[in-house]
Amino acid sequence: MMPTVEEISVKNVVSISIQSTLNEAINKMAKANIINLVVIDDTEEKLIYYMLTIDHLIDFKLESIDGSLCLKDLKLHKAKVIQKDLNILNVLNEVEETDRYMIIVEKDNIIGILSYSDIINNIDPKILMKKQTIGKLILQYKATTTYKNTTALNVIYLMKETNNDSVIMIDNDQKPIGIFTTRDFIKLVHLNSNLNEPIKKYMTTPVSTLNENSTISEAMDFIRDKHFKRIVVTDNENNLVGILTQKELLRVVYNKWIDLIKEQGNKISKINEELLSKASKLEEKASIDFLTKLYNREKFDSFLEYEISKDNRYENQYLSILLLDIDHFKKVNDTFGHLVGDTILKEIAKILTVCSRDSDIVARWGGEEFILLLPQTDIEQATIVAEKLRVTIENHKFETVPRITCSIGVSQFHKKETKKSLFKRADEALYKAKENGRNQVQIEHIENLFEQ
Repeated sequence: MMPTVEEISVKNVVSISIQSTLNEAINKMAKANIINLVVIDDTEEKLIYYMLTIDHLIDFKLESIDGSLCLKDLKLHKAKVIQKDLNILNVLNEVEETDRYMIIVEKDNIIGILSYSDIINNIDPKILMKKQTIGKLILQYKATTTYKNTTALNVIYLMKETNNDSVIMIDNDQKPIGIFTTRDFIKLVHLNSNLNEPIKKYMTTPVSTLNENSTISEAMDFIRDKHFKRIVVTDNENNLVGILTQKELLRVVYNKWIDLIKEQGNKISKINEELLSKASKLEEKASIDFLTKLYNREKFDSFLEYEISKDNRYENQYLSILLLDIDHFKKVNDTFGHLVGDTILKEIAKILTVCSRDSDIVARWGGEEFILLLPQTDIEQATIVAEKLRVTIENHKFETVPRITCSIGVSQFHKKETKKSLFKRADEALYKAKENGRNQVQIEHIENLFEQ
């Protein structure tokens, strides 16, 4: 029997009037030791409910919002109101993941709060697979991409270097137009084809894709019906998001089943599990840039330290970094506004993610600067990668801004040097690229390397 929403809801509900100030709300949350507060708007004929969450408070703090502001002047999320006798399956079919909190009301009296996570934790795993989208998984699996005029030989090298069994061909708008797989490679070799011919001659086109909003269940059906070993995932504009293999998808499904079984089978330790989940989310939040969803500077630094220690321990190890700066970005903000500027940053982040290898680390360095960590990559190879990124960004068609370019500085790690000196050379190379007219790649200058 499915539980009702009232049975799994949080009964200790604290509320405040929308006419109150932010400071009054914060004081009430602190006094009650809670992280979510119901805000009631009783100025209309029918009561309207909003949620003030800890995430709001963090954002307000970062934005230096005045605590004397009235809650009605803040952009709070309107909460969905549900009836107490609904079972969680009924609610799951009515709400989306964006409905983070629901309020259970009976005759204008609040009797409980329910979160989307509460529903998920109490639902049958089979049903969950029909609601969870592959878009939540795809960030872990980047596609290896190139262009249709790349030679077949270079594509094969690319497959070997990235240890991938497929390469996606994209156009200048990052839309997939073809795919070349190991099966195509076998056919190419069997026919003794000319490897110096462009890959467009041998790629499979068009590419069958699946939207990132498709559920895991739909993805499983897609693979079965198409007899595919992988899924090319695109967004609503048909831009390439990533690629999921059948093996990866099955592993994710299996792991989710195990996790859900553990959650259902360990009710006695539910409080501990919730604490661990919150800790994990806090750790993730501390590692991810809120705007671009890339790693932040601190997380990148930890990846770099690990790669440097590995480089120092073993022979024949290479490591390079790219420091990328969007040209004239202040002018973009001044001309088109900060909202457009934020959109540009997110699109650049997506380009860098799609065009990088699985082993590469992409992060937002700060402002309009991004940084890439390229393991097993020397300065010559890193320069090729940087040039590819520069050209891709230059040719990308942004919706509002007619043209965006970038400048890139490249440096390679040399054994026993410091992290500081590696960054310094990349930064100096970037400065040189900007001084020489921007929209270009410059490499490090390594004179007096260990005196820096």
